[in-house]
Amino acid sequence: MIFGNKNDIAKILPFVSDGLKQALQYIAATDFSKLANGEYEIDGRKVFARVNTYETEPKADRRPEKHNKYIDVQYVAEGSETIWYTPLTAACKETENKAETDDVIFYADPKEQNCVNLHTGDFAVFFPWEPHRPNCVFGVDAKPQHVQKVVVKVEA
Repeated sequence: MIFGNKNDIAKILPFVSDGLKQALQYIAATDFSKLANGEYEIDGRKVFARVNTYETEPKADRRPEKHNKYIDVQYVAEGSETIWYTPLTAACKETENKAETDDVIFYADPKEQNCVNLHTGDFAVFFPWEPHRPNCVFGVDAKPQHVQKVVVKVEA
């Protein structure tokens, strides 16, 4: 997992692959307040973005997921959320496999101990070996919060 803020993207670019570079440059250059929810191609299906708005949910209501074909660059354009994550181990029990149709595999609760708190302007990168549980409420006993998030999918 890589974590950072939009303001620091230029520092990261020399150290990432071309696909991740395209994704991060797109985040750095785009004013998402002017984009409607939907999908936006950056480099065809090799790199594309999904813009969405939603209310965060309690961790227990979200399922851990991972993707085989794409790396996720999750960027919070507005709001705050927590994303829980863990390395893929034998303790991660698959519950639903939609890899062939939707590039997503869901897991039973692996009792993740790691989390990243994303606020407006923050991003996190999750690789195919990292199940993650996005869209979770921020903080203990927190209330749902309105979030605009951009997930840039980068072909792995």
